[in-house]
Amino acid sequence: MLVTRPLPQATRVAKRLAALGHEAVIAPALEIFLTGAPVPDGTFDLILATSAQAFGGWTARHAIQSAPAACVGEKTAQAARAAGLAVEFVAPRAEALAECLIARKKPGAALYLAGRERKPVLERRLGGAGWRLEIVETYDARPVASWPEGVVAALRGGRIDAVLHYSPRSAGAALALIGDGAARLSHFCLSSEVANICRQAAPGARILTASQPDEEALLNLLGSVESRRGDRTV
Repeated sequence: MLVTRPLPQATRVAKRLAALGHEAVIAPALEIFLTGAPVPDGTFDLILATSAQAFGGWTARHAIQSAPAACVGEKTAQAARAAGLAVEFVAPRAEALAECLIARKKPGAALYLAGRERKPVLERRLGGAGWRLEIVETYDARPVASWPEGVVAALRGGRIDAVLHYSPRSAGAALALIGDGAARLSHFCLSSEVANICRQAAPGARILTASQPDEEALLNLLGSVESRRGDRTV
């Protein structure tokens, strides 16, 4: 199983795959860089984050700690708690988080800890609903130029059977590095958006999509396919 998540998340996924009986090959498609952008002074009613990467190297000041956090995904929520924040809202997607906040919270001032490359879902939906967003780009995710020779050799030698894809951007970067060999691999995708990227390089029968956009659902999908191994080829 090729694990394309950035470090250190890829190491955690590899351990879980090993516990399920799979051999994981760690090959991040994106590399995370912290920007060091300072958190602005002021009082906020909410802290927003869509990725656990947003909290890398970040420590909440007392004034910020008093504001609850709203996160996309449980892993992001765990990172927010580790940074000293109380998490009030968690949703599986940015669109669902925006809908939840619009329905349940009065508009106010929000600090959005974000990546430089992102979909403007929260800005568009919450801004349109009267929220004032202060955006701080705390990290940048850049495609890696190449993979280690051992990973390349394993792909060329047919020793890798499948790939785990977590985002449209990382899937695109991974497919570019895999090249023509992508068509013979099974692609386990976190969401339909990720699956759409994979369809550009692999037949539909090789693309499998998690029922929910979270890692538990992705690994459950892998387990369900493994249980049917006698009935179909993966």
